[in-house]
Amino acid sequence: MTSNGGYTIIEGLPTPQVYHDLRKLAGMTPPPLEAVPKALENSFVGILAYETKDMLDELTPSPDQIPVAMGRLLGDKSLFLLLCDVAVHPHHQRRGLGKRIMQALVNYVDANAPQAYVSLVAEPAAQKLYPQYGFKDVQPSIGMYRMLRDRKIEGEVVNEGSSGGAA
Repeated sequence: MTSNGGYTIIEGLPTPQVYHDLRKLAGMTPPPLEAVPKALENSFVGILAYETKDMLDELTPSPDQIPVAMGRLLGDKSLFLLLCDVAVHPHHQRRGLGKRIMQALVNYVDANAPQAYVSLVAEPAAQKLYPQYGFKDVQPSIGMYRMLRDRKIEGEVVNEGSSGGAA
């Protein structure tokens, strides 16, 4: 797809282990590894960033090369999409990779699902990135989620399956 600044951005999905590890290294909640293969199978598109110097050619990473950044879209491929998993390895942050991954994802939506409502949940550290690509706060709506497994929030683990009381 694109190559500059020492990195090449291409369409593709990481292996389940790389997906898990890159999320963890980027400070995001790592998913249960056993659920990752099915999740990746159901992607609309994945975007990966590799160090150009290690690639076999402009579109082919070397067999043992690991992506240093990723992003993913999932959904019904037409009307509703979820942008997720924009993650950059800490050793490669602050080099524009998050922006390049986002631009590739937005370009993909514009070309393949231009009528789609694309939603996302932004980690606090990335909330300034997304408006640059046309994302807006959902107000007056509010964001909600449901998850039975544990979720890490600002360094502590919260058990999502327990309830603190009646609603």
